[in-house]
Amino acid sequence: MPKVFEFPELMSFEESKKLLGEWPLPMHIEHWLNPEEDTIVYKKTGSLGDPPIMGAIKKGVFTGKEYDEIKECLLSIDETTTMRANCAGPIDVEELERQGLNISLRTKNSYKIIDEKGNESMIAQGNPIHSVMMGCKRGRFTGKIDKSGWSKANPEKNEILSRIPAINNIGYKELAPLYFEGQKKFAETYVEEKYRIAGGIYTTLSANKYTVGGSNRMSYHIDSGDLPEGLTTIANFHEGDVGGCYFVLPRYGVAIARGDGDVFLGDSGEVHGIIDIEGDGTSMNCVCYCDTRLATLGERGKPEKLIGKNAPKEESNTLEGFFG
Repeated sequence: MPKVFEFPELMSFEESKKLLGEWPLPMHIEHWLNPEEDTIVYKKTGSLGDPPIMGAIKKGVFTGKEYDEIKECLLSIDETTTMRANCAGPIDVEELERQGLNISLRTKNSYKIIDEKGNESMIAQGNPIHSVMMGCKRGRFTGKIDKSGWSKANPEKNEILSRIPAINNIGYKELAPLYFEGQKKFAETYVEEKYRIAGGIYTTLSANKYTVGGSNRMSYHIDSGDLPEGLTTIANFHEGDVGGCYFVLPRYGVAIARGDGDVFLGDSGEVHGIIDIEGDGTSMNCVCYCDTRLATLGERGKPEKLIGKNAPKEESNTLEGFFG
């Protein structure tokens, strides 16, 4: 039987949203959990019925050859992105100006570059963060559902990391079976199989890497596209001396450590972030989720519709359509 904790909220959900984009700090945490056995952390609601899960740990799920190959693959990923502004912390305007950039602050976490003619860049960006996306996504500027650029460019690594979801599900089924069944039903009912990784319950993975000298933390954010009746599952790996790097839920004042080879389950609809890594090692994780924006079937689906310059011309916008 897993060890069980239950904690009440310290602030409302709306109050916790005021922390969005800020770095997690020790002052936000009352309960530091370092699970040495399977653990479930519930939200104490005071209402009847099973309390909702905020986080859970299944210990030592990744072992043997799969552990070695997946860990080696994650270690080899060196790419960064500036397209995850909500996770990458506040913009240091003075530092960017010292680098010779002329910018226009869009939010506290994103900015646009202004060129010599005074024109703003079309796309806002954030601080660089050591993270890549694989699997499928719906393009913000095209409307097209397709594999991520990283997946297309790295087919061998993509294949290795595509093994993670089935292994994560070992912990998911055992510790949160009702959530698992809800996510399975949604994925199989509303998301076409070709958009699901290995035809399973996830559409997308995010691989993240933390080091003291690189991306060492992740700011508070909400994963708004994730399935609300499901949980995000995270495969965790450490190389060398690793401390800190807790998954923090400030609404409940809870920080949960994730060990090497563990599977973590979390409510990504809550405000959450990663506190600073400690030590000279590397912490890697691969986040698996079902992106509801990829649902194209049934009452919860939205058919793929190309937008912008990718949109097909309406027949009425052609001479044939006008006169026909």
